[in-house]
Amino acid sequence: MTIRFSVLMISALTAAITLVPGVQAQGAANEAAEAVARAYMGHYSAIDLEAMAALLAEDAEFTDSTTEDGEYGETGFVGAGRESLITLLTEFVETYHPIELGFEWDEVFTSNSRVVFIGHVNALYPTETEGQNFRWRSQQVTVITVRDGLVVRHQDFANYASPDRSLVAARTDN
Repeated sequence: MTIRFSVLMISALTAAITLVPGVQAQGAANEAAEAVARAYMGHYSAIDLEAMAALLAEDAEFTDSTTEDGEYGETGFVGAGRESLITLLTEFVETYHPIELGFEWDEVFTSNSRVVFIGHVNALYPTETEGQNFRWRSQQVTVITVRDGLVVRHQDFANYASPDRSLVAARTDN
């Protein structure tokens, strides 16, 4: 029994030592992906389109299959290409004038260069009443896929069915 146990232990240790470099490499790749995704999402939250564009791959995809905008149909919004995505976001900004998207992430985890953000969007928009903003708050999950240091896929999943819509005091720290 002790010989068999020793052989099993040696086999297990050998397997672990063999796997360690691969595990370490994946861990480093996930850390790098998370750093890029967090920076990108910070720019997205602040609506800094120029900074977002710098982190998007030329052929990046953006999807939001949860949108209830009938214009996009059952599959929701699907867009491809850095230039078209930035154009779309620019049109959104010019149409709705958001102050910020104000993401708050309760949980973030990374696996296989996919960074999953779980929390809320707290979009703020100006109103005609001084000292007041319109807030659109909803549960949100965003999955960012990073390859070679750039965002190649951005997937949004928001609770469009029951967001909190309210008027809030305008921030004075702008």
